[in-house]
Amino acid sequence: MGVGRPAGPASRLLAGVEGAADAQAALAGISYASMAVVTLAYPSAAFPAPLTGSGYLVPAVDGHPVKAVTYSSLKWPHLRSAEPGMIVVRCSIGRIGEEEVLHRDDADLATLAAADLAGATGVRGRPASHRVTRWGGALPQYTVGHLGRVERIRAGVGRQPGLAVCGAAYDGIGIPACIATARTAADQILAHLCAPRGAAGPDRPPGGGEWSPGRGRRARPRRGGPPGPCPRNGTNDSPPTRGGPSG
Repeated sequence: MGVGRPAGPASRLLAGVEGAADAQAALAGISYASMAVVTLAYPSAAFPAPLTGSGYLVPAVDGHPVKAVTYSSLKWPHLRSAEPGMIVVRCSIGRIGEEEVLHRDDADLATLAAADLAGATGVRGRPASHRVTRWGGALPQYTVGHLGRVERIRAGVGRQPGLAVCGAAYDGIGIPACIATARTAADQILAHLCAPRGAAGPDRPPGGGEWSPGRGRRARPRRGGPPGPCPRNGTNDSPPTRGGPSG
């Protein structure tokens, strides 16, 4: 089973799981920050000079409400081609310990982001359109000792065969990092499910087959049936049916 929940809910799910007490405690120690993404659209002519790069980051010591800006129209060209005369930017607001600013309503956040963007880029006038998307408790914080926590989490979870964790709490919040943790978790689970089991146990009943919840033993899949998850001869294909394909 893969646990892809944020750290807090994942910790609660592991309550009572044998050997997972250290993992549960480490998960409970990962804090989260909330944020809002303010998307603004401006006519291209509102900018005094063409934007370059994909955006910028703002260090906390600068004291600005906006912590990062993405020039969405430059980063993702399909946005520019959809609206050639517009520039779309995305402003991120909210850091750990600065939740008060997120109590403002959407209109106030949009005004705040637009003013901050104007100070940084010189953009003139009001945005033609805006949208505010809020993410409450969505950003895990990788504080000092995070790598050790992740190591303890994976070691504790690994004591339960077929159990794995994945998500943004471990190796990064970006989409590629999250996908990588999901693939690793899936590989671990498949390795457990596909491992040979000669003796009867919780995963395989006497006489072969697999347990089906509420139904006891489930029959082995017939040869030539649909492909299963376990590799065979280096592929995921089941053995071919006798006689080959019909003509």
